[in-house]
Amino acid sequence: MHHISIIKQHEGHLLGKHKWSGSKLICDLQVEPLVDIDYESHDYNLHFNFGLHNHSEEAKTITVIMLQTNKPVPETIWQADTPYEGFQKSAITIETILEGYKFDITIDSHSETYLSNTMWSSITAINQRFHKLEKHNSLISLKYGQSANHQDLLAYKLFDKRDLCRPLICISSGSHPAEGDTIATAAIAEWITTTGRSHLKKFDVLIVPILNPDGFITGTNGCNTNGINFFWDFQHRNLEYCPEAYYFWELLKAYPPNIYIDFHCYSTQGKRKTFGPYLKPLLFYSGYLTRNAAQNLANSLQTIPGSKHQTMFSPSSMPHKITQEFNTITFAKYHLHQAMGKQGMSDTALLVMQRIIDAIDPSQLQNQIFHPHGPLKKPIRDKFKQKCFMYRYYLPKTIKKLFRS
Repeated sequence: MHHISIIKQHEGHLLGKHKWSGSKLICDLQVEPLVDIDYESHDYNLHFNFGLHNHSEEAKTITVIMLQTNKPVPETIWQADTPYEGFQKSAITIETILEGYKFDITIDSHSETYLSNTMWSSITAINQRFHKLEKHNSLISLKYGQSANHQDLLAYKLFDKRDLCRPLICISSGSHPAEGDTIATAAIAEWITTTGRSHLKKFDVLIVPILNPDGFITGTNGCNTNGINFFWDFQHRNLEYCPEAYYFWELLKAYPPNIYIDFHCYSTQGKRKTFGPYLKPLLFYSGYLTRNAAQNLANSLQTIPGSKHQTMFSPSSMPHKITQEFNTITFAKYHLHQAMGKQGMSDTALLVMQRIIDAIDPSQLQNQIFHPHGPLKKPIRDKFKQKCFMYRYYLPKTIKKLFRS
């Protein structure tokens, strides 16, 4: 359209093919590879993030048409004056149409506006927030590797040297850049370095706010720049194409966590989804005390009002491989929901952390971690039970796939 241009150069730009038809901007969502793994398919092609610049002397109104099929229509369009500040909930009205959905947007003269259907967070703003915490509090930054595009992979620890008498809680976010879940790790970092600091007498904490920095810069829904969604397809031995997974694995080997919480966030899914944790079957933990601790922690999390847990079994995924290697109790994913708003997401993340703290019994986790990273040797009976579970799980899926082919 004359006088209106699309801004594509900012970090996080995320938009598929598009064209103008008069005052209508007709767009496709950006397409990334589907994750076909463990007899399941995961489609993350849900989001957009782009800017509009009005070069004219007067305000202009255009209609944005997003083309999509069999995907949820968002309840909110998020808006910002610059791509580096937080996107705020707008008053834009969304209309469902046969081809997808549409909305009108007015851009003031000689101004820019940035639009997204998700609560996008800028990597620049996230890093500044953590650098500030590092400068003024007792966060210690740790560069544990580089991404595929040579971005630093950063973790933040709240201990000088590991005290093995204390459980280690590892908290992460930012593997799926479009979800806005870094709000959780930032809120926890600010709390644990200030009013929640007394809890550090009971446990050590390691925070990784951005697992997938390239995705925040180049703009992806769920993949790294090589098209690998490493939450579901955790290629921790693939240094060339998935260094994000490789180096995170090396970090975990250096600091084997007793408990791992990986935050994610529902975005466009609306009321169809309820916030809460993914839980794995208890038989995948070894040792009575560890299983008991996992159950107690899960029960504690389920006391958060309105939350709902889901059972997850996906052997190629990050949390499964972490438990298999270290016997770590995982709540990965813990899904927040953007319908909560920024404050609600922050408050819920803190509530998750507090429920974990309340339910921890350090004595149950003293001999939890598997050899060679810790003292426990995995019992043969546990290996046998887990193999039986996997075969029982996969057999009907294998048969179903054979009949389909």
